[in-house]
Amino acid sequence: MSIIEKAYELGQEIALSKELNDMKEAEMALMSDEMAQKIVLEFNEKQRNFMAMQQQGQELTESQKAEVKDLEERMLDNPLIYSFFQAQQGFEKVLEEVNNIISQAISGGEHSCSDDCCSSCGGGCSN
Repeated sequence: MSIIEKAYELGQEIALSKELNDMKEAEMALMSDEMAQKIVLEFNEKQRNFMAMQQQGQELTESQKAEVKDLEERMLDNPLIYSFFQAQQGFEKVLEEVNNIISQAISGGEHSCSDDCCSSCGGGCSN
């Protein structure tokens, strides 16, 4: 089997993962809620504006910093947004673990699972 075929197979397995499914479900729930969408859009708009200001060398005022903090709190207080963030972090952790395993294999390092690695297999897989 070629490298490309194995990469495709890995992609298929990732596409079937619980973590990706959880993230997609959380995203659909978030997108179906008008209030959650409004909060996310407002946050993204403010973030873009404030980042543009900072790139131009301007510092945020205290009231602008307070706006960002308020929006972050509103996002985390919304259960749909919070659930999406949690699911997204879970999926990103799987991708990070896969990347680490590939890096170890490339460098010739031994791969071993532990409780803080390989959460997808529960830490019970063998070398």
